[in-house]
Amino acid sequence: MEHQGKASAVFDYTSFLGEAYSKKWTFLEAISTISPVFNTAAKDTIEQSKTPEERLQNKAMRSLSASRSDESNIHTLLELAKTEGIHELRLVMPYELDQEQLERLKERLEVSITNLEQDELMVTL
Repeated sequence: MEHQGKASAVFDYTSFLGEAYSKKWTFLEAISTISPVFNTAAKDTIEQSKTPEERLQNKAMRSLSASRSDESNIHTLLELAKTEGIHELRLVMPYELDQEQLERLKERLEVSITNLEQDELMVTL
């Protein structure tokens, strides 16, 4: 979705966790994760035709892991969002992050994080 000329997106971390535990990898996905050289130019062209939010969702499914900490996953997610030119990310969480985690993310990534509702954050990149 676009917001005043700047890309914004919504990422449902709860859905990610559900999909991550039930995802069945294809052979090509597994090999591409291990060795990115297997990605083709055609695949890159298809990705570029998608919206920044769709590309973020796809990259997140390949880069985040249910076996990593939430803080680590969110750090990676925010870095991916920046590379996609997303300036605002509404993050829907299954539970609240503690204040220390939020402060570390703000400091490391130089972002603004605002609590919207219970378990929802607005991140300005």
